[in-house]
Amino acid sequence: MYRILLFIVLFQGLKAYGQTCPMLIEPRDGDVDVPVDSPVHWSQVSDAVGYVISLGTSPGDVDIINNRSSGLRNYYVPETGLPADTQIYMTIGYFKGGREFVTCEVETFRTAAVTSAPGCTTLSEPVDGTSDVALETKLKWVYAPTATGYLLSAGTTLGGSDVFDNLDVGNVLEFKPPEGLPADAPIYVTLTPYNEIGLAEPCPEEGFTTTSTLIDCGPYKDVKTGVLVSQGPKIDFPDKIGLCRGETTITAESHDKADGYRWYALNPDGSETLLSSTYSVVLSSIGKYRYEAYNEITQRAGTVECAKSKIFDVIASESAIITSIDDGITFQGRNLEVYVLGEGPYEFALDDIDGPYQDSPVFEAVTSDSHTVYVRDKNGCGIVQSSVPRNLGSDNFPNFFTPNGDNVNDYWQFIVLGIEDEIVPNSIEIFDRYGALLARIDPKSKGWDGTVRGRPMPSSDYWFRATTFTGREVKGHFSLKR
Repeated sequence: MYRILLFIVLFQGLKAYGQTCPMLIEPRDGDVDVPVDSPVHWSQVSDAVGYVISLGTSPGDVDIINNRSSGLRNYYVPETGLPADTQIYMTIGYFKGGREFVTCEVETFRTAAVTSAPGCTTLSEPVDGTSDVALETKLKWVYAPTATGYLLSAGTTLGGSDVFDNLDVGNVLEFKPPEGLPADAPIYVTLTPYNEIGLAEPCPEEGFTTTSTLIDCGPYKDVKTGVLVSQGPKIDFPDKIGLCRGETTITAESHDKADGYRWYALNPDGSETLLSSTYSVVLSSIGKYRYEAYNEITQRAGTVECAKSKIFDVIASESAIITSIDDGITFQGRNLEVYVLGEGPYEFALDDIDGPYQDSPVFEAVTSDSHTVYVRDKNGCGIVQSSVPRNLGSDNFPNFFTPNGDNVNDYWQFIVLGIEDEIVPNSIEIFDRYGALLARIDPKSKGWDGTVRGRPMPSSDYWFRATTFTGREVKGHFSLKR
């Protein structure tokens, strides 16, 4: 019998583990000869709000990746590949809303050995043939599978190396020349990936042309603080705004800190029409638009605009119409579910017009008090509200009574709390602790005097069940004290 119980416990434990923690699915735990550029996939965890992974070359080590967030993605693509012919140990952790972070058991696989030199790669920024490239631009390239580093040569003539001569930049996918690139010149670049087997030779030369009239608007590191400073403004603007039903225009405003603003309409032929050069714009039709904010930045090449933009949609929307509110009782307690009509996307709040708002129209474990439900159009077309009357609850019934003839608490009865929309029970039944029915009382009577067929009941706990005309039940217990 003990062995059977032990087996059941172990089986249930394994089952719970399988349901709780993700598992490697590509490659699988224990796989060998895994390509160094293989993506790593794992099974999804229900209701997970984020994954965190670590990779190392020994159990518990993080020398490859240390607590890298994967967001909601259940995969990781190694940017510069994994080490070849190496046992890789992976730890996956995840978050669930309102719960502690879970760290799962280590899983492992072995990468394949590399038997040949890597292939060539190409520039991804700036691409071959680009003109008017900023002097401070960053060179970026595509990962070459099995590469463990890259040699960079660059010159102002074909085959030249007067800018860089076989500079070993390491196992990275971008490089920013510390002194910038030569101004108003053709730049010819050769990237040569390498690994322990050898060089990817010969690799083709790519070229672009620089200009002294453009400035790199990317972030720079403050020499005093070491903090990355963004040169363009930080913009915060929604993906959609609503042109409300019954309105002919909507005014969009920017609350971003910037030196200047522009608003454009995106035309069907791909062109743009400038609508406004201030912080706000009046829009009169649904469609796609582009909002742009810029800062004026001065570098060695001159003063230009560093801009950031956001494409957004103006859509037809309207405030909600609340058609009904389902007021129900479940095992967890009282639930409210709001039903609405309308074009807009809506969010819901309970008892506070300022929120917090939620996407779900269901509110769980709500108290028996009266409530106000608020429904807000996400596109800004207004808030509507509806009241929910107080429901019959356990606070409508006293916790104890003392039937000792002193005219104080001599009867146990339903309590009217003085609220206009009070729901009065249709019937009230009283039981002993064994479930035997002792009495039925009329909610309009004095109540139960603590006797059954004239016989006083002893001091103890008793149970009640109250039922409304709509069939709703409230159950609870109280004490008889003598």
